[in-house]
Amino acid sequence: MVCINEIKKFLKKNLSMSRYNHTVKVTALAEKLARKHGIKKLTEIKIAALLHDCRKTRPGAGEHSFLSARAARKKFGIKDKDILNAIKYHTFGNRRMNDFAKILYLADISEPGRNFPEAVRIRRMAFKNIDSAMILALTAKIRYVMSSGFPVSIESVMLYNNLVNQKI
Repeated sequence: MVCINEIKKFLKKNLSMSRYNHTVKVTALAEKLARKHGIKKLTEIKIAALLHDCRKTRPGAGEHSFLSARAARKKFGIKDKDILNAIKYHTFGNRRMNDFAKILYLADISEPGRNFPEAVRIRRMAFKNIDSAMILALTAKIRYVMSSGFPVSIESVMLYNNLVNQKI
């Protein structure tokens, strides 16, 4: 397994200070959520959280999640599918996300540095029920994307619909 200190060294060199600080907050929250929900792969969730934005060089660049997953695989030799999928799906979601990937998604959207109104509510719900938190998170993200005039990812919509249908 890759050394976490090696990843942190790379991130400090390649990310802006604000992006690095965001990554540290996401990592801490992801680890807490993983512990709360019985995810056994704590080292892996930390690696996924640390690398989730490793190729994000400009705000709003959605493709960074795919580039970051590729960098995790090629630069750091990550082969674990949970890590790679969590990184890949943390921006748009995916209808086949497992709880490991959902935890990274939720930690990213609701880490304590996020300053939109729903972030606190999403974070609180994430400690109670992952899928309910995902519905809140996807609702907030889809509204934001639509109000910004951008197309909504079909994966976000399908994931939202799947989660809502499970609750009915």
